[in-house]
Amino acid sequence: MSERVCEREKNPSLSHTLALSLTSSALYIAAFPNFNLSWLAWVSLVPLIAAISPTRRPALSSTRSFLIGWLSGTLAYSGILYWIIVTFQAAHLSIGLASLCLLLLAGYLGLYWGVWAWFVARAHTGAPLQFSLYGAAAWVALEYLRTYLFSGFHWALLADSQVKILPLIQIASVTGVYGVSFLVVLVNLSLAVVCDRHPRAPLSGIHNDGFPPTTAGMTKVLPSLLIVFSCYSFGLYRLHRPLSGSYAPPLKIALLQGSIDQYKKWDKAYVEEIQKTYEKLITEATQSKPAIIIWPETSVPGYLLQDPPLRDWLRKVVRQSHTSHLVGAPVIHNEKAYNSSFSINPEGNLEGEYAKRHLVPFGEIVPWASVLGRFVNVLNDLGGFAAGDRPPVVRVAGIPIGVNICYEAIFPNLVRQSVRQGAVLIANLTNDGWYMKTSAPYQHWAPNIFRAVENDRWVVRADNTGITGIIDPNGRVLASSRIFEPRVIQGTVVPRSGFTLYTRFGDLFAWGCVFFCAIIFLRDILRA
Repeated sequence: MSERVCEREKNPSLSHTLALSLTSSALYIAAFPNFNLSWLAWVSLVPLIAAISPTRRPALSSTRSFLIGWLSGTLAYSGILYWIIVTFQAAHLSIGLASLCLLLLAGYLGLYWGVWAWFVARAHTGAPLQFSLYGAAAWVALEYLRTYLFSGFHWALLADSQVKILPLIQIASVTGVYGVSFLVVLVNLSLAVVCDRHPRAPLSGIHNDGFPPTTAGMTKVLPSLLIVFSCYSFGLYRLHRPLSGSYAPPLKIALLQGSIDQYKKWDKAYVEEIQKTYEKLITEATQSKPAIIIWPETSVPGYLLQDPPLRDWLRKVVRQSHTSHLVGAPVIHNEKAYNSSFSINPEGNLEGEYAKRHLVPFGEIVPWASVLGRFVNVLNDLGGFAAGDRPPVVRVAGIPIGVNICYEAIFPNLVRQSVRQGAVLIANLTNDGWYMKTSAPYQHWAPNIFRAVENDRWVVRADNTGITGIIDPNGRVLASSRIFEPRVIQGTVVPRSGFTLYTRFGDLFAWGCVFFCAIIFLRDILRA
């Protein structure tokens, strides 16, 4: 009887393997909004690792390991990105097309999980800490690749699930967001080592083709726990440090959340309604005499420089407020449309402009449009914006602000560049009206917390429908709005100077993980 049990453990059924894969997908989804069970991220990959463990799956091929990981990742991202279907339905587009787009994107993101599973299955070793470091480095290397490959889709990183654990995320000031992902995966792999059963292995040693038994495993994973504890302790220290290095005295900021229906924004019949909404919000904001008022992305209902009545209206509103403004508005230069933000002084004059540089694929720009448009007609109606090439630092009320628009906030190096170029405050202008009342606005908000910690800067965010808010350099959310309600969020921020290690050296940690994985891969090839 015991021999049969052992045989089933060594060669489990396909249904058991799929169950483990599905469990990892479900746990990963639950770690993100709207479930927000962030602690589940620390165990979410354990079932997947068990499904591909070379100890339990000695006959499992590299191809099958990849497919198991790919399936798990595809299902995980199908659950996280479900809002794509809601967005398509709101635009009165085919649910079939929406489902296809969701499946294609989730399937693409699942490939990274597949490659990671393939690497973990190949890179197993008798040393648990070494195995855990391999796997964690591979995860970071793949997240970093996802940031840039095919324009990049840096959405819902594993680290994003941890934004509320402030001591933990402080390590991002050294490693960037990738360091937090590394720690979470390191713990997952260490737990998998502990949980892995090998009844024939002696308690005092490690089997030469797998993991240690549970008792020995506990002692072998202590170094991993020590790494996490050290990073957490560093975070506690950083949270209690004095915030020195001020560039200028504290200043009051007012952030406008117009909550304009996405499908009214481009309809001329609603221009007056939109203008009255912002006039009311500005009247409320000016009562506290802020130094700067910040509007959301494309909040001005028209092309600012090409619409004289609209430009005159904006100049009048700004003059009446006696305040500097940072305004999101589309504009046309040399017959090209740009998604821009403008610095406007209290006299109503334009003083600076930043045009969005990293455009949203299949939203603001359609890759390979001439080819894909022949097969999917709706793609011909998308896009229309060109990428800007101006520096991302705009002076508003004399303060150099690093501006990023919407989707740009999820790219660490892009925001870092603005700080390197002199930004003492980070401003994100965005519009999440597309996402309706789904989890997407909360997923889109989380990276802003990391941008604050990475660069030791205050981050202010003006969102058309929310979340609008203020984040301090330690990642504390000091003020935030509910979604889909007109609001003015006000607070005091401190423009800051000085650079963190991440700001100085960028993604050095991520590159180290890439290099480390490349060395391991080449070593395995040479040994083969």
